Amino acid sequence: MLDAVFPDKCVICHDILKKRRTEALCSACQRQLHPVTEPRCKRCSKSLEVSGEELCGDCRGKTFYVTKGMALYSYDRMMQTAIANFKYGGELSCGAYFAGELIKRYGTWIKEIFPEVILPVPVHKKKLRFRGFNQAEYIAAQIGMELGIPVTGDYLIRTENTRPQKGLGVRARIENLQRSFGVIQTGRPYRNVLLVDDIYTTGATLEACGKALKETGTNRIYFLCLCIGRGD
Repeated sequence: MLDAVFPDKCVICHDILKKRRTEALCSACQRQLHPVTEPRCKRCSKSLEVSGEELCGDCRGKTFYVTKGMALYSYDRMMQTAIANFKYGGELSCGAYFAGELIKRYGTWIKEIFPEVILPVPVHKKKLRFRGFNQAEYIAAQIGMELGIPVTGDYLIRTENTRPQKGLGVRARIENLQRSFGVIQTGRPYRNVLLVDDIYTTGATLEACGKALKETGTNRIYFLCLCIGRGD
């Protein structure tokens, strides 16, 4: 009776799921997701057009604060819808589903890099009040709870409420984020951390976080993102 009154729905399109279905996505949405697979950039995880390349055009010949990371899906129209539902629509079931998929795919890798702590990419307090939650912190909390790794949302902080990154070029994104993050230290710095965010496009946000962490003593910085854009 409860299934008839409150049927399970797809976390992306909200269509009613078939009976006894164990997945949180309908078949149509499942088919439209594009997991990141090999060949991929060895640093940022962006898909590579040419097999045999080590790095994408965005990473080749450059130095970074963030060592390397992994992403789950390509940032296409389907994932734009999914993240909008989660981030702005408050669909926490969508976030929980994708956090579970990140654990399935990269749980072993996370254990191998052995982070002391998981740090969600922070949002400014004004955006936090408006949105009600930090989507990166929600995903990080799910991962940390499952893998037994501490998660803290008050070590790395957002110091400036910058304008949205969407629509900005690479240089403008970097300039927009300069000095936008800081670290609140109450003891020794974390030496090995895992940053968690929802979207990786140019990597400017993660690099700004990495800069703040490096300046306060962090040695190794990895990242995990739900989805990632295409490289140059």
